[in-house]
Parts: sequence; C-alpha cells; structure tokens
Amino acid sequence: MQCWGANTYGQLGNGTTTLSYVPVTVSGISSAVAIATGYDHTCALLLSGSVQCWGWNYAGQLGNGTTTNSSVPVTVSGISTAVVITAGGYHSCALLSSGLVQCWGSNLSGGLGNGTTTNSSVPVTVSGISSAVAIAAGGDHSCAILSGGSVKCWGANYYGQLGVGSFSNSSVPVTVSGITSAIAITGGGYHSCASLSSGSVKCWGNNYLGQLGDGTATPSSVPVTVGGITSAVGLAAGGQHSCALLSGGLVQCWGENYTGELGDGRKFFSTFPVTVSGIY
Repeated sequence: MQCWGANTYGQLGNGTTTLSYVPVTVSGISSAVAIATGYDHTCALLLSGSVQCWGWNYAGQLGNGTTTNSSVPVTVSGISTAVVITAGGYHSCALLSSGLVQCWGSNLSGGLGNGTTTNSSVPVTVSGISSAVAIAAGGDHSCAILSGGSVKCWGANYYGQLGVGSFSNSSVPVTVSGITSAIAITGGGYHSCASLSSGSVKCWGNNYLGQLGDGTATPSSVPVTVGGITSAVGLAAGGQHSCALLSGGLVQCWGENYTGELGDGRKFFSTFPVTVSGIY
C-alpha cells in the first residue's frame, strides 16, 4: 500500500507525521485487498480477513483497544473474517463473511449501531443485522444492504441521512423507506445514496448543495430519485457531492463543486447530475 497527502496524525502509515506530496509506502502491509479512509485515519483489509488501521485514534477508530494515535498500522481486535471495510468520519466498520457487521470508534450519535452512544476502541456487533452484503459509512452514520435488497442505516440523522422519514438519531439499524432492490450503497458527510437493480439511483439526507441530485436543494428524510440516471453500476459519495459510474463507462456527479469535484470544468454546484469531462 502507498498513501499520500496530509499526515498530521500518521494517517499515511509510514511511521512519520510528515505530509507527503508523493506516495509513500505504508509500513508492514504486503497483502492488502481493500482500503478505506476516514477523516484522519486509514484502514486496510488484508487477504487473511484481518483489518489494520492507522492515524488518528481519539475515539478508538483504529480498533486496537486504545485511543492512542498510530503512524504505523495496528491490528483491529478480534476480526479475522472481514470481506468489506468502510471508514466514516471518526468510526470504522467491517462486513464479516457471516453477514454480521462490526463497527468501532466514535458513537456519540449511535454510528456503531449497537444500541448505545458510547465510543468503543474495539469492534462491537451492529444490532439485528445478520445478512448484510454491502456496507458504507458516512460522516457519523452507517448503512448496510441486506441480502434481499433492503437497506438499513444507523447513527446521526439530523439531516435525514437514515432515510426513515424523521430526523431523530438511531443507535440501532432502521429500515430505509421504500428501497427493496439496492445493489450498491455509499455514505457522504450527511447524506446517503443507493443504486438499484433497475440502474436508477436514490439519495437521502442533506441537500443544501444538491448532493441528492433531484434538481432541488431541499433536504429529504426519505429517498428521492437522482434525475436522469438509469444505468448506474457503481456509486461514491464525498462530503457534499455524489458520483455514479454508468454502464457505458461515463461518470456523472452532482452536488458541491466549489473546487471542481464534479469534474465538468465549472465551479458551480449542481442539483442535477453532470458528466465528468474526458471519462468514457
């Protein structure tokens, strides 16, 4: 693994806290199969099914039983069968081969999903989920797709990012309204999106910069359909913007664009998907 950029808390994993404008090699990792980045921490899924994390650890988001920052990878306690990992702002989660989900780190809004609001420096099992097939973490909330295609989310909900028609936080998973055929899920800072088997995309939560893609700037506590997308095969969300990979190879994005994150050559946010230039 190689990382680059800010390194204040050791999130590059090379044993220093010096930022790097070029990639540096993460110490001691040679069998990574997936990576996930939070605000100031990083995690890797290893071929063995174990997970290692490094960087900021004030809330236990490294999962090694401490709250001590680490500039080199440390092993997440008790996980040996992970198949997917995700990192939120200050928490991390793993989907296990059994279909269970475990999370660790910040839990002030219930983002660990275990029925409490107490931070945990070791993984805890998300309540009531035993058949997850995909997971995603947002700023301080998390979501999972279940084997039947429904979606459950938990944690902070002050912008409706749990998708249940209310704005109350939940420390246990709640079912997202009206989604029964999800195939991919992603979490932004304060919003969530899912792509459906039909190729359409639905998003919910904060929308003041158009990150729900429905042509408005109005938050929604229930899923709304992203305009004009009918062939999505992949999804990704940033803090305040979202993107979809289409079946033909195009990428479309919507939401915040003040620093060009929509890739369309402009600097104005968009409440509707725009096509990323030069990718096809």
